[in-house]
Amino acid sequence: MKKGLLFIAVLAVLVSCEQKNEQSSKSIRPVKTGIVESNSKIIKDFSGIVEAVEFVKLAFRVSGQIIDLPVIEGQKVKKGQLIAEIDTRDLALQYAADKSAYETATAQLERNKRLLSKQAISLQDYEISESTYQKAKSAYELSANNMRDARLYAPFDGSIEKKIAENFQRVSSGVPVVQLVNTNNLRIKFVIPDNYFYLLRADSLNFKVEFDTYKGNIFNAKLEEFLEISTDGAGLPVTITIDDPAFNKAVYDVKPGFTCSINLEANINSLLPEGLTIIPLSAIFEDTTINKTCVWILKQDNTVERRIVKVFSPSRESQALISEGLQPGEEVITAGVYQITNGETVKPIN
Repeated sequence: MKKGLLFIAVLAVLVSCEQKNEQSSKSIRPVKTGIVESNSKIIKDFSGIVEAVEFVKLAFRVSGQIIDLPVIEGQKVKKGQLIAEIDTRDLALQYAADKSAYETATAQLERNKRLLSKQAISLQDYEISESTYQKAKSAYELSANNMRDARLYAPFDGSIEKKIAENFQRVSSGVPVVQLVNTNNLRIKFVIPDNYFYLLRADSLNFKVEFDTYKGNIFNAKLEEFLEISTDGAGLPVTITIDDPAFNKAVYDVKPGFTCSINLEANINSLLPEGLTIIPLSAIFEDTTINKTCVWILKQDNTVERRIVKVFSPSRESQALISEGLQPGEEVITAGVYQITNGETVKPIN
């Protein structure tokens, strides 16, 4: 009987100790932390769209009925390839008449030259024949040009983006027939908000582009141009071009209208005051009891200390630049900041 009571007493003591240990371990909050860094790089993400650098709406310089339009939308064409042709019957008749008149005027001018040298005609008659010759020559050259202009050729390698006219349709001179784009020379346009415009004046800029059609493939790009004026209040237009040898057009068939993600990394060291630090954005919280922006500092004894900070600006989607309150190398709490109390003991789990 005494042995049974003794066993129960020992068991009760062991259970009580385990419960105390569990309660003690539960009272120490596990936390994630991050190191305060000295950094002047700002990273932002934008969405862009692909545009053609070189594109043109091709049109005939003469009027007529299209009799051949061998291209289709999306078709790739080479420089000098036939795009369209119009009926030349009327043009050919005019060409034949102008050619005949030109040949007659040429012969007459040659005869009058010989007669003038023999003083067989007056200078006035010779000048009239010379004027007739010049008019006939101009008309003949115009007719010859019209015959050549009855065929429309690609001025550069590209793709037919849009067919504006159809075969057997009658078109007037200057009216577009197709729109041709150079798909080998592309640029990417995106809009940067006004408050991030200063990034474009950074010491160094690095652009990374990932096309939505080719996820996982990231290419380097360079700044081409930007406007300092927002035309519609939506931000400032920026243009970049890909200059990455890995961007093989034969593999990545990117076309105008494709969408992409743009990652901009800017080193703004010369634009910023000294002493800026960078921390995860999740470490920052608003303490309503003092109406201040704060972070939790992890001390060496694993207790936390509230620290008032001044945010200079967000530097990327998940980080922020701090102008006052922190020193490089300090450790801040990066998760659950609204559940922590000042002086609380925590357990880093990084």
